Amino acid sequence: MRRVWMYTLLIIMSMQRIVACRACCRTCALLDMISTLIIRNNCVKWLLPALLAVAGQAFAQDDARRWLGEMSSALRSLDYDGTFVYLHDGKLEAMRIVHQAGEYGEMERLVSLTGSPREVLRDDRVVTCIMADSKSVMVGQSHTRQPFPVVPGDLDGLSHYYQLQEVGDDRMAGYLSRVISITPKDKFRYGYRFWIDASNYMLLKSDLTDVDGKAIEQVMFTRLNVGGGIPVAALQPSLTGDGYNWSRQGADSQNPAARTGKPGWAVKRLPAGFELTDFQHKRMRKDGASVEHLVFSDGLATMSVYVEKLQSDDDAFQGLSSMGAMNAFGAVVEGYQVTVVGEVPPATVQMVASSVESTGPGSGPDHD
Repeated sequence: MRRVWMYTLLIIMSMQRIVACRACCRTCALLDMISTLIIRNNCVKWLLPALLAVAGQAFAQDDARRWLGEMSSALRSLDYDGTFVYLHDGKLEAMRIVHQAGEYGEMERLVSLTGSPREVLRDDRVVTCIMADSKSVMVGQSHTRQPFPVVPGDLDGLSHYYQLQEVGDDRMAGYLSRVISITPKDKFRYGYRFWIDASNYMLLKSDLTDVDGKAIEQVMFTRLNVGGGIPVAALQPSLTGDGYNWSRQGADSQNPAARTGKPGWAVKRLPAGFELTDFQHKRMRKDGASVEHLVFSDGLATMSVYVEKLQSDDDAFQGLSSMGAMNAFGAVVEGYQVTVVGEVPPATVQMVASSVESTGPGSGPDHD
């Protein structure tokens, strides 16, 4: 049963997952440095090509930041209705997304067009997942996740762990696009390639890539209408959920430790740059048992750690489970089920799951 729950979690996170930058003055500083060197010593002329190359890289990174910022803004602020294909694990799925941005915030509807009917409805407060195959509806707190990669507003901190690059121009879905890549500098995280519409900055295609640059997942629009208003009916679910099993997830308001105090569990080994960004206690089961949920992020990649008391060893989930780029690793620690889920390589979730322990004197994460 726990493995079934894990596959359900992977499906929900994959559907929800399926990116505003600040300008910096490093380019000007590099050019000033070049001028100063030339004035002070004519012997450094041989350095000029190399320094110009470095300055060019800085220009390219700044331009990549601008494109990513415009894309992130477009995904949040524009009204659009489109169909995209999602390629993972050798399988092709088609989905429709309807997005509206108004004075009351964002509203979004995601519908599977292949396989078993599934729908995800999201606004700024609540996300609702309706799954026809299991006749279930899951309602939880919205964290403004989209079916496309979410790039943070401040990209300065990512430069230690990722390389941003403007690759060039390409034609995608009939539109001229600019290709931007985000390449990881280590083996603990994935990279991205984005095809961004040159006219309105909408994302037309994205690749999620491994450390070798090979695409693990691909999302590409085959139809996209931007602007023009979104009819109210387009945001309403076709699956009503009547007769389905409903479950609600979220922080336990009756538990004073739900969002205050310190977590009861800690991760001893984290990839460099990953920090604890959120934790809470959730009621996940009908018997009222709580689950501690810790969220770690490097600003781009995110991992969730779930810890709950085991009812029996037979109910344990251990080992690796994957769906596309979403990986989960389960382990049993001191009679508790530990599950790490994230859009990071399998080795990363395994390392994190293997280093989870209850908090105590001297506890706290180490970084690799």
